[in-house]
Amino acid sequence: MSWTDRIPGAVLIAVGALIGLEATGFDVAFLTDPVGPKALPLVAAVGLVLAGAQQARRPFVGMRWPERATLVRMGLGSAALIVYGLALPWLGFLLSTTAVVAALSHLFGAAPKRSVPAALALTVALWIVFVRVLALPLPVGDLWMR
Repeated sequence: MSWTDRIPGAVLIAVGALIGLEATGFDVAFLTDPVGPKALPLVAAVGLVLAGAQQARRPFVGMRWPERATLVRMGLGSAALIVYGLALPWLGFLLSTTAVVAALSHLFGAAPKRSVPAALALTVALWIVFVRVLALPLPVGDLWMR
């Protein structure tokens, strides 16, 4: 067992700590619910830190690093989600979610002629659930507000 076996645990701890730190800054001027917007990110942060500590303390002995192609796909998928977070306020929910779901589908091997319509259908279904059923507003996008 080498120090590289503990890298995934350290990454989980760092990501959990960053999420927890970011969540502490969430504040709403009016009372939306008794728990507030911090609860879910803090629970996720605690879970990530605990899982990372377990992995760093006792790494799985049979762990092998993925093949290079898999690492590239993982990096591209992570980059797609980061770009999604940055594009969401500017492009809005419908366009940015359709684009990221289609891109992730393509990374998993779907042909564009099938992934784009499926991504659009999923995005519309999610929009209906959030906006119509749960009455939660989704970003329209600054690009369309001009």
